[in-house]
Amino acid sequence: MADKSANKVDVATEEISGTALETSRLLLEFLHAAYATRNLDKGGGAQAENEAPGAAPARGHGTAEDVSTHAFRVAIHVHQHGERTVGQVASGLGISYGWASRVVDEAEASGYLIRERDADDRRVVRVRLNPERLDEVKRALEWRGRAVQQALEPLSESEGEAVRLFLRRVTDLMLGSEPGQP
Repeated sequence: MADKSANKVDVATEEISGTALETSRLLLEFLHAAYATRNLDKGGGAQAENEAPGAAPARGHGTAEDVSTHAFRVAIHVHQHGERTVGQVASGLGISYGWASRVVDEAEASGYLIRERDADDRRVVRVRLNPERLDEVKRALEWRGRAVQQALEPLSESEGEAVRLFLRRVTDLMLGSEPGQP
């Protein structure tokens, strides 16, 4: 039986291909676009006359409703997974307990989350999405979902699966886990 370790490539010493560098640049631009548009479409999705069809409506930053991308990410996570403890938020987002605690504090102060003690065990504190912010969180998810859907439309089913596989693999590798493993 052949030694599998002999087939492993030392990425640190191997030259990075132009395709990998271009893909990395595109991923960074994608993350920048997601971050830069995090405060768009909070007002219901009205399109300004001077905006291109399908473009996200413009919205200023620095308003009272402005919240960090981290706090909004926690709100989305709680929306998708239901009531959570801070430890569950940390685990679900792959962040430290201390960082999760700070971000939950911000999301609560911004009105996105409601913090409550567990009725059966008062030592346990849970957070849930503030129902008054549900529509805002849903709009953000739907707006980004539509953008992804439009990007995937011209692709075949196998090409779309290749995109999903790539994103799963690069995420796993960046988080330090083996691709495909929990």
